[in-house]
Amino acid sequence: MKYCERLILLCVLLLGCEDVFEFSPNQTFDRNSPVNLNQQNIIRLQADQTDDTITIAFVGDCQRFYDEVTRFVDKVNAIQSIDFVLLAGDISDFGLLEEFEQIENIFSRLEKPYIGVVGNHDVQAKGEQTFERMFGPVNFSFIYDSVKFIAHNTNGREYPPGLVPDMQWLTSQFTDEPGIKRFVTLSHIPPFDKDFDETLATAYSTLFREHHVLISLHGHVHRFKDGYPYNDGIRYMTSHSFDKRSFVVLKIAGNDVSYSLVDY
Repeated sequence: MKYCERLILLCVLLLGCEDVFEFSPNQTFDRNSPVNLNQQNIIRLQADQTDDTITIAFVGDCQRFYDEVTRFVDKVNAIQSIDFVLLAGDISDFGLLEEFEQIENIFSRLEKPYIGVVGNHDVQAKGEQTFERMFGPVNFSFIYDSVKFIAHNTNGREYPPGLVPDMQWLTSQFTDEPGIKRFVTLSHIPPFDKDFDETLATAYSTLFREHHVLISLHGHVHRFKDGYPYNDGIRYMTSHSFDKRSFVVLKIAGNDVSYSLVDY
């Protein structure tokens, strides 16, 4: 076989195998990778506002629990009242593209929009770049039914001290805007956890108190908790991880926030 023929055959074999393996664990996208999922789902969500009660399926920490994620999607699809899903980070375990894509392949079967925030496992390796390409910015916000949802990166241990969360960006989100009556925040690591940047914890909780955050939602601890850890009137809630096979159905009606736990 001539050299050019061997070269053509090699190229054909490589192209045929590109979906079978990744060339590097640092790969951040391939031809099948979705792009900007959060913004796409926010657009879907805002086009379908139906009543004055916001009903959210709230959960976090997928981390390769693929069977449980499949059961979760089936259960959520069976609850017609849910408006959207909030995923509180750790979509992946090692920040690998394959992990993100496997989770998204399952979540793409959801009948309602889902919105994900970045977790500490998601920024391992090249995971932050993968998250930003697939889901969008690590700090973002959106408005739904007069509530401003402020999603942001709180994985401070993965960065130099004083940088994460981005307090300047976060402060800029609490502005008086027409139509906004309440604030809800979403991030992975709660401020009372040891993995939160302790140099920013006081300023963070003070900011939430000053702007009367309705509820602050988090993952990371892998179990459901609900309470007022700073005794300042600000409610913090953490979600179960997927291996617990239980998620929160959160209902927001005006200033009232109620919840139920749903097993699957």
